Amino acid sequence: MSPEGQRGRWEHWESRLPHFLQPPAFLASALEGSGHSERVVRPRLALVYFCSALVLVPWTIVLFLTLPGRERAAHWDVAWGGFDAMLIIVFTGCAVRILRLSPRSALVTAVAGALLVTDAWFDVMLSPTRGELVAALLMAFLVELPLAALCFRTSFRVLSLLEQARPYLRELGFTVHHGRLVPPADWEARPRP
Repeated sequence: MSPEGQRGRWEHWESRLPHFLQPPAFLASALEGSGHSERVVRPRLALVYFCSALVLVPWTIVLFLTLPGRERAAHWDVAWGGFDAMLIIVFTGCAVRILRLSPRSALVTAVAGALLVTDAWFDVMLSPTRGELVAALLMAFLVELPLAALCFRTSFRVLSLLEQARPYLRELGFTVHHGRLVPPADWEARPRP
């Protein structure tokens, strides 16, 4: 089979996926009537994530059944200090991206939210005493989880704005080529308001 025929055979395979696995509208760059169907993110990436999740199910069960309830850890100080240093770097990145009005702030704030949820989880789950558990729960519910919610809200707001801009860009003639936004050929010649 020729490469063109093979590509055509697999070009729209994602339409056969269950609806919840199909890529959201803001990832699609197919333009109605133009024949252009390149996407910013390839739908087969969803399949990679889905298969990764499936592989992790038995592995997670094995961990729950075989790991000891208590364990001494080497480099405990470096692990937690390094994690908090990573939070400092990500929070700084959030501040810089937001001040620059960068759409990449969606990515950095989503990472910050995920790290905060992870921090809260491990603080609570690894508390050795009742007093430390209470302190970890208070920290999680009063600081870490609300801040994570703020991070996720910020990320979703930026992504929502980008999704809202998509039909206007399409109407103006913009396309996506190799993951980059391409203006129409006559864009430079068009009068500006």
